Amino acid sequence: MTDPLLAFLIKLPLALAVFLVIAYAGTISQRVAGVLFTFPILNGVAIVTSLDPVAVADAIYPLVIFNCALFALVISFPRALPRVSDALPRTARLLLRVILWSLAWFAGAFALTSWQSALPGGPVLLAGAAIFALGFMTICWTPLGPGSRHPSGAGFVSLWASRVGLWRIVFFCLTYAALVLVAGRTLDQKWVGMASALPLPGFFALGTLIDAGEDVRPIRDTLFLGPILVIPFNWAFSHLLAFVLPPSPPLRYALLFALWAVSALAVVTIVPCIARYRDRGAARSPD
Repeated sequence: MTDPLLAFLIKLPLALAVFLVIAYAGTISQRVAGVLFTFPILNGVAIVTSLDPVAVADAIYPLVIFNCALFALVISFPRALPRVSDALPRTARLLLRVILWSLAWFAGAFALTSWQSALPGGPVLLAGAAIFALGFMTICWTPLGPGSRHPSGAGFVSLWASRVGLWRIVFFCLTYAALVLVAGRTLDQKWVGMASALPLPGFFALGTLIDAGEDVRPIRDTLFLGPILVIPFNWAFSHLLAFVLPPSPPLRYALLFALWAVSALAVVTIVPCIARYRDRGAARSPD
């Protein structure tokens, strides 16, 4: 297995990149941001560094659906779950939200992982997730208001190149490092899968958007497309590692980066098309 320190040095910058990109995407493309909340970056690293990649992937399948449900609940009531006083400093509000969301996640994820053997496999979960995503986008789509924004490199820099932005980055790195070091002590690979499914970058990104006063409701609309991406990704990647590729770390990481590139291309190509179609339908609706 890859040296745990090397795995950590790979995971931390990737996790930080996910946090920064999701938060920025949430300010200029909420629909794409919704899918990025479950993008399989950290899942892929956990799988490639595991002795049993298939076991790790199997543990992640139900968790990615649970992650979407948790995010959808929080996004539906951004100021109430949890209710945080505006009198607190901005960084304290962010950390309090992330801590409470993480505790709720650990409770649900622990239960799902403990009862994993009683849950359906990847194909059944994928079919159910696809049906649910279609129904959710049909019934619960959030119409966008006028004046949609466009991406800007200056906007990305200004979002993070401030005292508040830098402190958010520091606290994210410290929190993520502590959790990775604790999770690295487990021996059962299903718990490795559980730890890799913790959506900490998403929690930090969502907390940042809520604190910045962004309308986060449109992010919810495409959340449930995430499992449709993640489950096939993890299944294909884990089985290629377990049964096809030789135990060569460079080759395995090359495959991981190739699959990430294909997945990212699918997200930025397909999701805006879905969003435009649904936005036109919502605009024609009498409601």
